[in-house]
Amino acid sequence: MARLLSQAAERWEENGRPLVSSRGAYTRSCAYADDDFELLLLNWDAAATSAIHDHGDQHCWMLVLRGILHVEDYVRLDAADVPGYADVEATGSRLLAPGGLDARSGRFDLHRVCAPRSSGAVSLHVYSGRLSNYLIYDPSTRRCERASSSYDDVLSPYAPAHRT
Repeated sequence: MARLLSQAAERWEENGRPLVSSRGAYTRSCAYADDDFELLLLNWDAAATSAIHDHGDQHCWMLVLRGILHVEDYVRLDAADVPGYADVEATGSRLLAPGGLDARSGRFDLHRVCAPRSSGAVSLHVYSGRLSNYLIYDPSTRRCERASSSYDDVLSPYAPAHRT
């Protein structure tokens, strides 16, 4: 998968219809989805930040296409046996430039992604199934809650109907 995504990054260029954007946030545009995988383009405005999140038991690959993204890694320390409770801990961080890849696997493999204050970014996300539900985490309160994913735009006739 890393080799395939690296080749895609080398050939990617922004042309055609621009990606939907949102001031101070990121948007999710679906390029393709079926029962086996989902392909999204995320358009990160300057200073946009995701919540700390898992990937709903999906494998996930994130490839930076334009700009720089800061990835903060977290691990879940509890057994996930108490609904709404989660003990998470930061384990490190790194900057990803164009061509940089982040891979996630399993429900205890968490991260938060941030664009720099000075500029936005675009990233390609591949999920090993449709990412419908996942958990977001608040380390200060040791809480987690279920979230549902949505699309801000659908880019292809091979993508499902608009989901918000």
